[in-house]
Formats: sequence, C-alpha cells, structure tokens
Amino acid sequence: MGCAREAIQEALENLTADELKRFKMKLLSVPLHEGYGRIPRGTLLSLDAMDLTDKLVSFYLEEYGAELTATVLRDIGMQELALRLREVMGQVTGQAHAWMPAHLFASLPPSPALHFIDQHRAALISRVTDVNGVLDALHSRVLTEEQYQAVRAEPTNHTKMRKLFSFAPAWNTACKDLLLQALKDGQPYLVADLERS
Repeated sequence: MGCAREAIQEALENLTADELKRFKMKLLSVPLHEGYGRIPRGTLLSLDAMDLTDKLVSFYLEEYGAELTATVLRDIGMQELALRLREVMGQVTGQAHAWMPAHLFASLPPSPALHFIDQHRAALISRVTDVNGVLDALHSRVLTEEQYQAVRAEPTNHTKMRKLFSFAPAWNTACKDLLLQALKDGQPYLVADLERS
C-alpha cells in the first residue's frame, strides 16, 4: 500500500459515521481538476473508509486523491485532519502543493518529470479516437482480459479512455511506455501535437 493511500485511509478512519457521510456528500459537489470524473453517487454512498480510500485512489491517483481528500475534509469543518493529511503528503512526496507556503516551495528539490501519459491525461481522454487499436496493443501485456472487456464495453471513446485511465494507478513506467508506443503507432499526429505543447 502506498504512503498516500495509507494517509488518506488514516484520515477517513478518524471520521465518525456522520462525518464520513458528510464527507461523501461533499465529495459529490467539490470542484475537480480538469479530466477527472466523479465517483458515481450510488457507489460512493455505500463505501466504508477502506473502500472509499481505494475508490479515491483508483479515480484520482494517490497524490490528487490526497489533495482532494484534504480539501473535502477542510470544507466539512475537519481542519485538523485536513492539515495533518497535507503535512503527511508534503513529507511523503517531497513536492510542493497548493497548500504549501511559498518559502517552503522554494526550498524543495525539483520534482521528477511526469510521464507523457500522466502529463497529457486530460488531452488523451478527450482526443484519442482509435481506442480499440490502443486496447488491442495493451491486451495481455498491460490489461487483463477483464480490464480489456470493461474498457471495450464503454459506449464512447471518451468514456473508454477514462475507464482505461482508471487502471493507470497500478501501472509502472514500462506499462505507461507501452501505452505511449500504442498511441504513437495508432495516432502519431496526436502524440506529436501533444509533445509540442
């Protein structure tokens, strides 16, 4: 289990049942970064702290999931828990966040560059048109049969890409490299355009 996942889970497990319910209701309306979707209400409301942690990480990845968790905690009046989570995340990632004062930000070492796939997530979700070709290239190499079928079952390219990215938190750099190669093979002009941006 990753450190961010543990920090999110610890924060959520410190909530009472009523506070956890308020957290989930606020999570349904909090503004999200571009390219991220909401956890469906029907799924969200039945989750306990551990399952909610898993869902947050699978939908938003660990770092943004922790940032979002801290924001929602603050919004429901749990400032102490939000601050503790932000402090832990600042120590875990060693990167500056929106909640860090400028003088701390300046003293941190530069963060490692994001992989192309992570850097251009939102653009890839909205612009990839040959998702089936990408899926075929990833089948059995990155995606299990179940994951492959789950993505194929989505009705539009946009939702297929979003579903594909829902599996990305479990990928290492080699898996992301395979996705990038599949995109270069199937949509070279899109990749070239994103590399220039």
